[in-house]
Amino acid sequence: MKKFFILLSLALLLNANNVQIIKNLIGEEKFNTYNELLKPVLNETSLVKTLEFLQNNGLLDIFFDKPKIIHPTFIFTSNNPIFNTKTLYSVLNSLGYYYFYPVKISKNQNYKITLEMKSAHYIDPLLFTKTIQQRGCIVTSIIKKQNYIYTINCDDEHLDTLKIVKKTIKLLNAKGIYWLSPNDFHQIMITTSKYDNWYPYIVLYDKNLNILNIIAKLNPQKTIYLNIPPECKYIKITDNFSKENFKRGIYIKGIE
Repeated sequence: MKKFFILLSLALLLNANNVQIIKNLIGEEKFNTYNELLKPVLNETSLVKTLEFLQNNGLLDIFFDKPKIIHPTFIFTSNNPIFNTKTLYSVLNSLGYYYFYPVKISKNQNYKITLEMKSAHYIDPLLFTKTIQQRGCIVTSIIKKQNYIYTINCDDEHLDTLKIVKKTIKLLNAKGIYWLSPNDFHQIMITTSKYDNWYPYIVLYDKNLNILNIIAKLNPQKTIYLNIPPECKYIKITDNFSKENFKRGIYIKGIE
């Protein structure tokens, strides 16, 4: 119900400001030139549909003649810096951006972060908006000046995790990092292949990605039984030294 009211209020706000949003994206001059073409989306309540319309009609100019340094800014109204940054970096990685770093951060009423990266184009606003929406975040405003400025509501933010279940399942991740959701289980069994030498490094987080506990072993383990506190929302499993130590994956099982 809370999410419904958030989406409704954002839709009403977007409807009232869509003309300005379009001007912010393509500029006043281009808006006036293509005013007739833009009429179908002047009252559009969906930012994604607006971006799709602009992109399909060639009105989103995001490419450069040659690669250059850009400084996109992201303003998170939920003001949860740890979680917001994790989500942002994960989204950018999924879009193919790996080499960037923060150049300015402020934590007042909102959490604001400006990144520096070298690219042949601006971050595609449509792809970015769709991808971060899958993480429970809604882009409420985009302004294009010398760089793009995104305002994002992440009240329903969540990580892409696998839920623990009662039966034993095998997981295999080339990166050697596993994110799990407790799914109301009080304990988890984690087992590795008999051919691996796993040195567990396990972190328990609350809903805001604050660390609750870290379990680090300096001796190789085959099986670990881990108690899960009620406030735990996320579990990260990896190795103390190298992903090669448990390259054959892990087996997990929830215990009530």
